[in-house]
Amino acid sequence: MNYKIIMTSPYPEMTASIRKLAEELEYPITIIEDTMMSAAKKVAEFVANGGYEVVISRAGTAQAIATMVDLPIVYCDNNDFDVMQAFLRAKKLGERIGFLTYPEDAFPYRMDLMLDSVGFEVVQLPYRNWEDLMKQIQVAADLGLDVVVGGGVGAQTLVRQYGMKGMHIATSERTIKRSFIRAAEIARYRIAAREKAERLNAVIHVSEEAILLVGEHGQIETFNPAAEKLFGISASLVIGSKFQEVAHPKLQYLLNREELNTGSNTITTEDLIVTYEPVQVESKKVGTVITCREISKIQHLENQIRRELHAKGLLARFHFRDIRYVSEKMNDMIQRASFFAQTDSTILINGESGTGKELIAQGIHNSSKRKEGAFVAINCAALPESLLESELFGYSEGAFTGAKKGGRMGLFEMANGGTIFLDEIGEISPMIQARLLRVVQEKEVMRVGGDRVIPVDIRIVAATNRNLWHLVKKGEFRSDLFFRLSVLRLELPPLRERREDIPVIVDSFLEKKGVPYSWATLSEKMKHFFLSYFWPGNIRELENIVERYRLSIQSFTEESHFIREVLNETEFVEPPADSESVFEDQLMIKIGTMEDMEKQIIMQMLNRYEQNRRQVAESLGISRTTLWKKLSTTEEFQ
Repeated sequence: MNYKIIMTSPYPEMTASIRKLAEELEYPITIIEDTMMSAAKKVAEFVANGGYEVVISRAGTAQAIATMVDLPIVYCDNNDFDVMQAFLRAKKLGERIGFLTYPEDAFPYRMDLMLDSVGFEVVQLPYRNWEDLMKQIQVAADLGLDVVVGGGVGAQTLVRQYGMKGMHIATSERTIKRSFIRAAEIARYRIAAREKAERLNAVIHVSEEAILLVGEHGQIETFNPAAEKLFGISASLVIGSKFQEVAHPKLQYLLNREELNTGSNTITTEDLIVTYEPVQVESKKVGTVITCREISKIQHLENQIRRELHAKGLLARFHFRDIRYVSEKMNDMIQRASFFAQTDSTILINGESGTGKELIAQGIHNSSKRKEGAFVAINCAALPESLLESELFGYSEGAFTGAKKGGRMGLFEMANGGTIFLDEIGEISPMIQARLLRVVQEKEVMRVGGDRVIPVDIRIVAATNRNLWHLVKKGEFRSDLFFRLSVLRLELPPLRERREDIPVIVDSFLEKKGVPYSWATLSEKMKHFFLSYFWPGNIRELENIVERYRLSIQSFTEESHFIREVLNETEFVEPPADSESVFEDQLMIKIGTMEDMEKQIIMQMLNRYEQNRRQVAESLGISRTTLWKKLSTTEEFQ
């Protein structure tokens, strides 16, 4: 257990019971044997050293602890039966009995019923603090009482000094166990809540947006570093203060607005976009989150994106004829893509990073009837949600402070009459998914802040390196959008599954660089490396490696050293068992122990022969019995 509990005990007998039960149940309990304020001070000392989550105590001691320690307290009070038992034991020691009791208005003892049950009178001696307790013991002595029940170890010592006998109230093991369980539940809840709060706090603190949380009573509870930077004031000066007390003109303006007490709302000031979002627990509002974004930063990012789009020229530069390949897999895929290009249906391209999805999308555009129109490409994972929305759909004049006069068209409008390529489509938010669905279904868009729909004539090609259907099943991607986007599907094979294309691709890269090298001039060692390496980064990685190799030749770098560098960078990712081999008579085996390499061989042979164990045994030159034994003793083949 990663938490500690502290518990007070009024008597040595109860201390022994607590210690025994704590050891049996393996609860981390620290025991303090004392009562009232003296116990509270000791508890406070332990708690100050940290690590404690809950305090277990009873009656007046619990009340005293509550004034000194900011921890939840679990009450472990005696019940009526415990008190009656103490009365009966006291009766054996004397005739006249007194009861030192800490009165709790919410949970009073049923003294009338208890006295009826025991059959004799008991003088009640109520107290609220140690001074009251001493006075009541004096009263007991003056009344000539024989035995005094309760009060704790300190009170019992004083009782005996007055010549009376003392009797403690034994707390049942059942009551102690129940208090342990309640305390443990509270401790676990506190730790879980604290961890959740710390994770949320970490997210808030790394945000580039200024974030404030105003509590239900007007106090500022959160003021992140971005807010400190934006408003030029330290969080320590505002957290805990009511917003009326913060002497900062801009903050005062934002915090005194009506939006703080209404529902979700967004306003724009001269330099900020400010969003107010109420925090509700069930139907009760417990605060408001305020986020502030600088318009200048948004516009800077927008301008940067516009420059990048302009640099691309909104043109598709590549045709299918520019793609170098000799493999059947690529030939089949190109044929399918060429056929799909003749339609206007939406296409979804699946493929790992670096396989050339945008190249295929450009080829589709240039083979279609839309080839004279614009080709607009955007990486959906590269932009935050708010900026992606305005880039895709555009915005109307006055949508926010600083918006261009007359508004600005979005990428869907720019692609009118042509093709829009949405890369990394699996990364878009649910809100953007909902808006995109309307575009796909209705072929119309509405600008941010606009009040009318704009018809668009576009062909949508989307791409992803993720399994969208898995995202649909996890609830992270809309199923209706998935089916709208995947009317036609293209699976772009990774480079490791079309290794025969590597020589012609290498030649094209070297030719582009204008160097006097080619695949034919490579050493056998380098050819083997290019054909056997796993290429986790696909064609993009291949181009980088070819460029590095070209420069390495000029600096006379040793080939073995070059190969080791590449393998170390990617830790030589092992190929999946179902990947194709470089040649029919070769396997790819990662060096390891004899047992590890044998497992790799058997797995790849089983896949090559489609799980036909007889053929595998014959190819490996072993009996089927031997193969069966190897399979049955290897967990991977169970």
